[in-house]
Amino acid sequence: MSKSPPKTTLSALVLSERGQITISSLLLAVIMVWLHFYQQQQGSLLETFDFTQPLVWQEPWRLLTAHILHLDAQHAIYNAIGLLLLTLFFAGNFTLRSWFNALLIIAVVIAALVWLIGYPSRFVGFSAVLHGLLLLGVLLDWRQQDYRWADWLNPIVLGLLGLKVLLEYSGLLQSKILLSIGDPQAIGILHACGLVGGLLAWHLHCRSLKALATMAESNQDK
Repeated sequence: MSKSPPKTTLSALVLSERGQITISSLLLAVIMVWLHFYQQQQGSLLETFDFTQPLVWQEPWRLLTAHILHLDAQHAIYNAIGLLLLTLFFAGNFTLRSWFNALLIIAVVIAALVWLIGYPSRFVGFSAVLHGLLLLGVLLDWRQQDYRWADWLNPIVLGLLGLKVLLEYSGLLQSKILLSIGDPQAIGILHACGLVGGLLAWHLHCRSLKALATMAESNQDK
């Protein structure tokens, strides 16, 4: 009598959350690089989708689309690599939904803060989102250690990240890649706004985890 073939479970057919996040980030990275070369042929692309102060609330898609456009091919490639590295290090802290929520929150906060500050009047690029995502990932890793100072790596990374942005704003730390697309103060402001977005995303992420834990406890008590 022949044996029946083993049943394929749903979990075997569906990628893990980490796998889904990795593939999604890879697609986003490819899109960022491709868009740079595509916009070379479509001159109106930047005018339609970059962040522009007077138009941002009339055309709210600019709150998001500005981040995936780049003026420099090297900058686009470096940001794509940065996104993949952060995904590699921190994807385990997220579900696919919370990962995209974090990206959206950070991106919108950056654009909203730049609008409130009033400077720079125009920008494109993903590096500010990467700063927020790095801050969020490190804080979530540190949270798993109950924010113990004995876990020295996370506090050091946070300190260096804050120092980097401060030096950028003051003009003491300059990148040739970034200077090709903007002045040091504008870059420092954008990256600082990214850190604020990362802090807000971290706060909301932790609140969501607490709500899920409370819901699980109440279900157990029933």
